[in-house]
Amino acid sequence: MTDLPRAANAGGRSVSVHLPSVHFKTLMSFNPFYEQPMTPFWVAADALRDMYDLGNGHIVQRIRRAFGFDVELEPSGCLVVSDAFRKPGNVVLHFEPGAHVAWQKQNIHPRAREVYPESLAVLQDFIRSRPGMHFMEVGKRFSGLDGVENFTRQPLDLTIRRMAECEYFVGIVSGPLHIAAALGLRCIAVINFPAASEICLPTLKDLDQVESEWFYPQATLLHQDAGSDMVPLFSSHTLAAAFDGEVYPYWSARYLPLIHEHL
Repeated sequence: MTDLPRAANAGGRSVSVHLPSVHFKTLMSFNPFYEQPMTPFWVAADALRDMYDLGNGHIVQRIRRAFGFDVELEPSGCLVVSDAFRKPGNVVLHFEPGAHVAWQKQNIHPRAREVYPESLAVLQDFIRSRPGMHFMEVGKRFSGLDGVENFTRQPLDLTIRRMAECEYFVGIVSGPLHIAAALGLRCIAVINFPAASEICLPTLKDLDQVESEWFYPQATLLHQDAGSDMVPLFSSHTLAAAFDGEVYPYWSARYLPLIHEHL
């Protein structure tokens, strides 16, 4: 929702958005294009997605297409912290799943959105090996990792402000990951579904693959169960390689225009 006001503004139009969430007002306080007055014509974005073919790409790109806005190659929300100073080497971590995880564990993966203990051990070793970097964790519950600043249980506005100072995000696909993408951080998503062999980014064709519309094509994905050429198995080697830009898409925009290919 934070992208639509920006998309409309770029086209010389205006749009009102609303999300039935206690976090909506806080999020929009960081959106310079948000117009608070509600317009009389409303469209449910999730209904558009479910009822119509909105084409390929990330959900942000599909919703832009539905409203006739230009589709940017790098999809993200729009959050701006004007006085933030991004510090190279700052990393924000987040490992807690959201409200839908119970259904996902019953229907998709028995350990949906978990960061496995062995993965946390890999992260711990990585943190110790990079003394020049600063690690901070957000969310409701601290993982207990050594060498990590505990910034959990903080108000959302303070969390966004601190995240805006970071260069990287590491964690599950979650609200904080979407915040990180909206702030322009380099994101490394730690996942366990769908199978790595079933993931191809950017999403060139809508095949009803779970999560396909939520994976950011500019982000790096590391899989905890098995790997592929595009989504390698999470390990100490691949985690370090991801930070160093040696894992697809290599912190590059080279492959983002592929969504314009006709299949």
